Amino acid sequence: MTKTVLVVDDDPTQRRLIQAVLERDGFAVAHADGGDAAIQRLAAGGKADVVLLDLVMPGMSGQETLAEMRARGFPQPVIVVTATGGIDTVVQAMQAGACDFFVKPAAPERILVSIRNALSMGALKGEVDRLTKRQAGRTTFDDLIGSSPAMTMVKRMGER
Repeated sequence: MTKTVLVVDDDPTQRRLIQAVLERDGFAVAHADGGDAAIQRLAAGGKADVVLLDLVMPGMSGQETLAEMRARGFPQPVIVVTATGGIDTVVQAMQAGACDFFVKPAAPERILVSIRNALSMGALKGEVDRLTKRQAGRTTFDDLIGSSPAMTMVKRMGER
């Protein structure tokens, strides 16, 4: 299944460059031109397995966007992207829940490694959460793995 990366950046050139790198490696790419647009997209159920988030944007900054995502319970791993690699800024983003960062412009290999690592960490976290629920006897139909139409129908029937 193709993984979707949500690229949140106010610079359309940066979005297109990152899109070209990601699509060449088989990822689907979604765009948001700012923090508000990203939050609206995620709240509307837009698919995003990983979020690449620029920290410096007009309107809602990357830090504010990350805080809002975590406050709303969006589980996607977030990789922060910054043109100014200030240590304080990066530390704040990591403390707020980002899983990695890189400084623009980044080599395509660096971007891809960061995304693959974020996806692996997300998969491991999901597995740990499922095992913890199972051990505690709190599993639900949402914990079943599979998203095919047939599996979705099975989940709905079980919930009824």
